[in-house]
Amino acid sequence: MKGLILKDIMCLKHQLQVFVFVMIGVVFTSILFVLSARYGNLAMAGQEMLRAEQASDIDVNNLASVALVLFMLLPIATVGDMANVFQADGKAGFYRIAGALPLPISKRLLAKFLTIYALFGIGTLLDVTLAGILSLLTDLIRFRDFLGIILSAASVMSIYSALVIFFCILLGYGSQAYAQIFSLLLMAITLILCNLGYFRSLIQSIMTDQTGAFDMAVFWRPLDFIKEKSWILVLIAAALSIVSYSISLKAAVRKRGVI
Repeated sequence: MKGLILKDIMCLKHQLQVFVFVMIGVVFTSILFVLSARYGNLAMAGQEMLRAEQASDIDVNNLASVALVLFMLLPIATVGDMANVFQADGKAGFYRIAGALPLPISKRLLAKFLTIYALFGIGTLLDVTLAGILSLLTDLIRFRDFLGIILSAASVMSIYSALVIFFCILLGYGSQAYAQIFSLLLMAITLILCNLGYFRSLIQSIMTDQTGAFDMAVFWRPLDFIKEKSWILVLIAAALSIVSYSISLKAAVRKRGVI
């Protein structure tokens, strides 16, 4: 199984190179952003917004937090996409010899899950290290909030990867693009259905806003969730990964171990 994991990592070789460059860029950019938000132009812009009453202290801090969230998302988002592994296997004709390997289907499938989650673990660890550095340079966001954002991002990417693996096995080689699209659509639909109340209240706040006094607390609710309740996303990602592995294994068995 170690050989399969190494093979899958080599299939992600290009993405790993991109990950290294992105991580270096994120380190320098985020540090410059934090210093500017504390001492430079961004700090002055925030003070000007407060003086003009265009935003509150919470709004200014949350805007800075959103920017940092985007920075922290990049390394995890670029660390790996299992659709590329399936695509590389298809081009190399690996599926023709997969059934002859002295490994059961369950271990061959497990190798793919271990590969992507190991890469996510590396990305998360590096993000946590960066968050520790940034939390020493700024009081805009606490390390605890940084950790919540990182865990939420890793959980979302884990959910996406688990779905991609399932759809790649279900649809077969050559359908990786459809697997990605179906995974994103399923996540988007589930998000909307599970948060109908929030989207309804957000639309109502926008439609009834006549004086410009839009309730920003409603707008910032998702950010508060990913900072303070990341453990919910972690549990969802863990449960979905187990379910995805189980149904993916059944699909692979039906296809006589073509994986």
